[in-house]
Amino acid sequence: MMKAKSIVKGLAFVLFLYVIYAVVTAVVLFYLPIEKMDEASRSTAHVWKDQHSKDDRVLLLEDGYNSGIARIKMIQEARNSIDIAYYSIGKGESTDFVLGALFQAVDRGVRVRVLLDGICHNLRGKRSDVRYALASHPNIQLKYYEPFTLLKPWTWNNRLHDKIMMADEDLAIIGGRNIGDKYLAKTPSDDFVYDRDTIVFNETQRKDSVIIPMKNYMNELWKHPYTKTVFQNLSEREKEKGERVRDRLKNKYQKAKEIQNEFVSPLFQWKTSTVPAHKVAFIHNPIERFHKTPFVWESLISLGKQAHTSIVIQSPYIVPTKNMEKYLPRKRNEKIETTVLTNSLISTPNALAFAGYMASRDRVVQTGTTLYEYGGPHSIHGKSIVYDQSLSVVGSFNIDSRSVFLNTESVLIIDSESFASELTKAIDDKVEYSALIAKDQQYVRKPYEEKRKAPFLKSAFLRVLSKMTVLWKELI
Repeated sequence: MMKAKSIVKGLAFVLFLYVIYAVVTAVVLFYLPIEKMDEASRSTAHVWKDQHSKDDRVLLLEDGYNSGIARIKMIQEARNSIDIAYYSIGKGESTDFVLGALFQAVDRGVRVRVLLDGICHNLRGKRSDVRYALASHPNIQLKYYEPFTLLKPWTWNNRLHDKIMMADEDLAIIGGRNIGDKYLAKTPSDDFVYDRDTIVFNETQRKDSVIIPMKNYMNELWKHPYTKTVFQNLSEREKEKGERVRDRLKNKYQKAKEIQNEFVSPLFQWKTSTVPAHKVAFIHNPIERFHKTPFVWESLISLGKQAHTSIVIQSPYIVPTKNMEKYLPRKRNEKIETTVLTNSLISTPNALAFAGYMASRDRVVQTGTTLYEYGGPHSIHGKSIVYDQSLSVVGSFNIDSRSVFLNTESVLIIDSESFASELTKAIDDKVEYSALIAKDQQYVRKPYEEKRKAPFLKSAFLRVLSKMTVLWKELI
């Protein structure tokens, strides 16, 4: 009995030491100032000058169902290669169809690279066999960015948050959507989110298309030491499981094509669906651990300083921190009308992020921002900015510390008045379902006076949580 107690005490002590180790290396280290190399050579002006993608055409994908159809069409038309980098692959019929189309593509000789976040990829439990289906095909390579390592807690915050798909050097899609019915279903489920993507169409197959730097970024991620190959040596049993999954998904996809299911039978054409852009640029965060050099954030601030009349921002999470605010101009330009749309207590699916927003809302209001909170249905997940009704930003970047300093993130900057007009209208459509919270440094409506009251327990819990976020706001 005494020996058993000693073992338990010893294990408890080891666990205690590990918890201290994890807290220090996964949390405390991220609050320490880290000197960064000079990134001046990678300024927005430099990127904007060097990228000459004047012939690229673009398409705003506001509807999730149509966004899924666009992905299917890209896969169907791919000739040589498909590159995929996603935070996660969710479940649902849309996922089955995308994977089925992908497996048919590799069977006809298309080479596919799939890069997923190593912790949040969502292919576990009953869905583990999907990994075997991907990894066991000779024309598919599957890798994880920064997979979970128990003894390296400092890697836990370094997440792949990009959402990019490319077919050859002709087509690319980038935005906030992962794969799954949560984003792509025709009939929204309870957890559905309204998101946003952009298609780039390299119509003339030019080598100066913005798709080329996007592909270069994919190559950089793919070859990086943080990225690891998945299942290098599959067992025969795992290969058989993978083959069964591939056959099932290909059959499901093929049957849907035979009955001309609209999701797998795209009728639109890229040329007539897209609009020309004067210029398109691609920017991304550096691939670093700990506090990244905030290149995307600095770039967005730089564009804001060049604006003359208006800035319109949509982000599901608005969690400004002191480290983020260091990059903002010291004095607000009174001539620029700034509008921000984010989730409300009713619509938010992310309690921790919203608690951080609640703790920061007064500071947002004090900047003079016109602030709206979306009231539903469902929630908003799109990440976009429009400068002066002419320059648009669409990508994976949220207005929070995770996107600024921790995650891999990427966005397109699009110079097109017609695209900006369409994007502004899409944001305005969500504003119609939102409450005006503040304008001109004043609260117009006290938060949560919406027509539909937020549940009392949710409201109370988030109010308490918001008081505690000061302890971890840099990691939200």
